[in-house]
Amino acid sequence: MDEMEGHRYWATPQGWLVMAARSSPATFHWDPFTGARISLPPDREGFLGGGGGGLKRCLLSCKPAVADPSCSLVLVVDLDQTVLWYCRPLGAGGDDGDRWRRHEYEFAAAGAETLGSVLWSMERLASVGGSFFMSLIDKVARLDFLPEPQFTVIPEDLSTASWPPWAPWAVSSTSQLVESRGSLFCVRFILSDLRMRFVAGIGVFRLDLSAQAWVRVGSLGGRAFLVHHEFGASLDPQEEAAGLKGDCIYYCMPNDKALYVYDRERGTTAFANPGSCLADRCSAKVLMPTC
Repeated sequence: MDEMEGHRYWATPQGWLVMAARSSPATFHWDPFTGARISLPPDREGFLGGGGGGLKRCLLSCKPAVADPSCSLVLVVDLDQTVLWYCRPLGAGGDDGDRWRRHEYEFAAAGAETLGSVLWSMERLASVGGSFFMSLIDKVARLDFLPEPQFTVIPEDLSTASWPPWAPWAVSSTSQLVESRGSLFCVRFILSDLRMRFVAGIGVFRLDLSAQAWVRVGSLGGRAFLVHHEFGASLDPQEEAAGLKGDCIYYCMPNDKALYVYDRERGTTAFANPGSCLADRCSAKVLMPTC
């Protein structure tokens, strides 16, 4: 795609890309399917397109709308240090619609005990209902912009969780958060190797805020979950995900070109090879539909 040349970009679960020019401070939302653009404040500090360095993750509070750009807040998470950048699209009005704002937080304020644990959780941050959520070992942290960033820590009742069976050969686990129909889900993978290539078990849990617990679910409500190491997303196969099957989890693993399809009803996993011309250790990039 010509629009990607000369830009750094970050995919979001809403399908829009956050774009940053390499040769100028310009930043914007871009819909790769329609070509629509929404201007964002310039990156004068260079944390995205210039010399900011380090790993970043971009999230949106909701799906952008060209007709009403103020509806969406853009959040950039630094995955090397406890720093957030956020803004609203240009023309949105308000105090945060004219520039990127920087916020440095203490990892303890987010409910974490170590720097490493908060950065790991920030890498799996998900947006639900205008708020951002992350999961820690025994708690969930919610990040709101009121308008300043504010964390709320919600303790978990671990006794109600029913994790997937831990196989004798399993050595580690990983998880990803997924927003679906206004609820927050956690997809947990039990792994049989430290390189995160072999999955021994998969469990899906919904956050019940009233019970302050993750509750295991037996169905995805006909939705298809797509889980990537950068984000998770939920799709309706009847409306916007032609070719996908409901109550299935489509997932990719780091350094693995394959697409895996876990059918929750049958308890089976199928493997799709995107092409023999690709090296086995290629990592997939995923673009979600925008409408």
